[in-house]
Amino acid sequence: MKQIFDRYVETSFDGEDQAVFKFPQFDFNYRAYFPQDRDAAVLDIGIGRGEMLHCMKAWGYQEQGVDISPSTVAHCARLGLRCEVAGDTAAWLAARPGRYRLITCLDVLEHVPRDQAIGFVAAIRAALAGDGVAIIQVPNLQSPFGYLHHFNDFTHVNGFVEHSLAQVLLSAGFTRFEFHGFEESGRGGTKAFVRRRLRSLYRGAVHFLRRLNDNPDPRLLHPVLYAVVRK
Repeated sequence: MKQIFDRYVETSFDGEDQAVFKFPQFDFNYRAYFPQDRDAAVLDIGIGRGEMLHCMKAWGYQEQGVDISPSTVAHCARLGLRCEVAGDTAAWLAARPGRYRLITCLDVLEHVPRDQAIGFVAAIRAALAGDGVAIIQVPNLQSPFGYLHHFNDFTHVNGFVEHSLAQVLLSAGFTRFEFHGFEESGRGGTKAFVRRRLRSLYRGAVHFLRRLNDNPDPRLLHPVLYAVVRK
């Protein structure tokens, strides 16, 4: 995988431009969980092209990011975003116990080798302050189309549904967490409202068919889910 991660921006995205559509999505889904104190330490793990770092900075926080990929760090640094390379992210977090009021870890855990996943999440917990919150986002394989997100990246080695993500969180020492579906439409206007309504009807049909066939019927059917985790 090293060959991909070393050149992740070049091999894994459609160009170097940030996905600006993520800015309102992150605002809609995540901003409410950020601390009111703009001086609070916040961290983004797995920075990609820097969309979450951009939002942190735009919302008035002193953004900080860490990534194993020299490619993503160099790219984000060119955008004026504060970030650094960490070859071993869990060890990097362990050296900063209790530092962060909020940590985002978006589309990262599916990349972490299975035998390291629990230790990785435990390191996130150790780096949180006493009242800290972590947001952990993953592709949702209980969604009818979750496989499109999961298999879109060759470096994905784990797949998650609510139950398996809960297993990892509990094993890492977290006991307080809640799951949400990532809403892509955001606040929007009439078009966004109609899209949400149509998606709701579609997901209702999926629930019905799963119950009809005596299949597991987990609650969230969004293609991406996230856990809000409290220390």
